[in-house]
Formats: sequence, structure tokens, C-alpha cells
Amino acid sequence: MKNKILPLIAFSAVLFSSALQAQQNRAFAVTSDVKGTFFWNSIREIDLSSGEVTKTFYDKSLHPKFEIVSHYKATDVSNTASRGSMKMMPMAEGVAATAFDAKHNRLYYTTMRGTELRYFDLNSPSGKIVYHDIPLFTGNRLDEANVITRMTIGADGAGYALTNDGKNLIRFSTDQKTVITNLGELVDGKNNGSISVHNLCSSWGGDMVGDAYGNLYLVSMRNHLFKINPQTRIADHLGLIKGLPADFTSNGMAVDADGNALLSSATFATNYFRLNIGTLEASPVKNGNSDIIFNASDLASSYLLYQNRGIPAKITPEVLGNEMVSVFPNPVANKVLTVKFDKIPAGKYNLTLLDASGKGVLARSLVINGFGQVERINLPKTASGMYMLKLTGDSRKEFYNNKIVVQ
Repeated sequence: MKNKILPLIAFSAVLFSSALQAQQNRAFAVTSDVKGTFFWNSIREIDLSSGEVTKTFYDKSLHPKFEIVSHYKATDVSNTASRGSMKMMPMAEGVAATAFDAKHNRLYYTTMRGTELRYFDLNSPSGKIVYHDIPLFTGNRLDEANVITRMTIGADGAGYALTNDGKNLIRFSTDQKTVITNLGELVDGKNNGSISVHNLCSSWGGDMVGDAYGNLYLVSMRNHLFKINPQTRIADHLGLIKGLPADFTSNGMAVDADGNALLSSATFATNYFRLNIGTLEASPVKNGNSDIIFNASDLASSYLLYQNRGIPAKITPEVLGNEMVSVFPNPVANKVLTVKFDKIPAGKYNLTLLDASGKGVLARSLVINGFGQVERINLPKTASGMYMLKLTGDSRKEFYNNKIVVQ
């Protein structure tokens, strides 16, 4: 945008079913009508291996082909008079944030100065845009701090949106009846120092993506990277991205089919950059044709970071990564894991840790006395890799089942 200061198992099974996914390694980019300008009112499909535009999905010339449905008015507003007004033009104010929901084949978005959740229904053969009747956020939309500039679909299949100032992390369901929940303000990690996730100069704008373990990654316009645990709302500053041109602002981020991050800029229209999350090194996507690479205010794809590191089998999706248990840090760096039982009723439980083959490496019986109880788990001398953490009750009912990574 112009001033864009701005848990995988069940969900990944549907990633390959969408129309967009059938065109491998594709994403949506929010661009201007004309390359190099700053009116974010067009959507193009791009090839994530090169950044090149492969198709214009929506712009003002294509607008007459789209049907617009407003839940608020419960009526079709596709008549000529309504469609011609700025109020009903779906991207007239510019688009600040997008998220591609592969399960339902929808491209969610908000406008630059709006908080209304909208989506392009990609299942519609003629093109349909749906306006929701409830806002993502009720703050002053004219205050830049309240502009929703980051949005993505997480590994749990829910949408996540974040205001510029980091004070409103919002989750929205993507099923038939949309439920919007304001999770509250992000909390700075204990090692963030002067780089707060709330800081205007360093941390506003940018974009978000999800990883296979239920975390979110936020890149700010000023090229700082944060890792967010949506259950605890803790945002850990990972560092400043290296290797970007001096005039490059990170405005869009998407994950490609190989699980790597790609960055776009609103100010740089020559190349996209691939980001190594581990080293924070960025490198240009050299095989792109710069003539058909657009500067973009936002990117949205169906992929997740680390999605190709293996998927454990036979996981019950309804207990995966839920709100009842918080587990951190993840990845585990020092063989000590903290488990917070946020909404687990009092009683006797069993906590088990399984390796990738399903072999148990840790088992502990617990007595939970009430909501919010915290237990520190000293992990055995396990090898680095992926493990499954389970919490079951006396009746073997699962209350939590999710992946952790041990470094």
C-alpha cells in the first residue's frame, strides 16, 4: 500500500484443492493499474518462482464483470448506479491487506481506511465480491495506527489480521458463519529491546504469513521480522533483514510451494526477494523478467512456512493448536518447554511427547487445579527434530495435540 508503514495438519490437506493451487506456485499480488505507481486497486496473479505477473485477476477494466453482494444490505448491489459509486467500488480506497483461504477458495481483504472484511469468491465462475456486515475492528479507521495492514490464513485455517500499531490481533473464522475475535494487544518478547512491535518507525506496515506449527511471522515495512505466537500474543523480534536494496520496503510477504518466504515492495519494481528465515538473508529472485514484475503493497498465497518438514499422521484436527493450551517456546532451544493450561478444567491428565515415528520419549501424569496453571517440562536428551505433544484425560480424550520442534 502507498504508506504501508504498514497447525498445518488438517488445513494442509486442502491446500492443493483450490483453483489457484492447481496452477502450482502461484500467489495474488495487490498492485496498481500501472507498474511503478501507488494506487493499490488491482489484483494480479504472480509466479512465486520469479515474481512475474501471469494474469490480471481484477482491475477497473474488469470491474463490470464482477457481482457485488453485501451481507449488510442483504441485497445484490451490482446495478449500474451502485457499481459506479466510489462507495461500492471494492478497492477504491486501496487495499492494505489480503489473505488467501485455499479451503474455501476465497481471497479476503480490507481496504486502506476500512475495517470491513470482504472477499473475492473464487468459486464464482463470473466473479463475485462479498461484503461482510461486521467489521474486523471498531477503532477509528481514520487513525493510521488502527489501519489493518497485515493479514494471513494460519495453520489452523483461521484468518489473522493485525493493526499497524500491533494493539489489535484479530482472528476470523472462514466457515459459513464468520466469527471475529479480537485477541488483544501483542506483547513484546523479553529480548526485543528497543525494537518494539508497536514502534511506528520500525514495526508498522508490512505483511504476515503463517508457519506449519501455528506461529505467525510479521515483516514490517522497515524490514524487521517478528515471530508471533497467537495463543500468547508474544511477538519476538528476530532481527533486521539483510541483503535488501536501500530503497526496498517490505510491504508484501508470501510463502512459495517449497515453504520459502518471498518479499515484495511498494517502492521497488525490479525484482522480488527470497528470504531465508533462519539467517534473515534476502536474495533477489534472479530469473524474473523485470518488465512484468510489479511493485506490490501485499501478497497472499496458500502455503505455510516449513510445511514440507513432514506431517505426522492420524492427528485429530479439532484438538490441534487450540486455545486451551499454550506451549512455548516453539522451536525449543534449550530442552525446556513451558506448557500453560489456559482453559483446561481441573482434573488428572497425561502429557506425552512422541517422536516422528510415533515412539514415546516422555510421559508425565499431571494434576491440573484450574485455568492458567503453568508447568515447565524438562525434555529428555532427544535429538533435534519434530515431535508431537499430546494432552489426554483419564478417559483418553484428547485436549491438545500439536507439533513442536526441538533444536
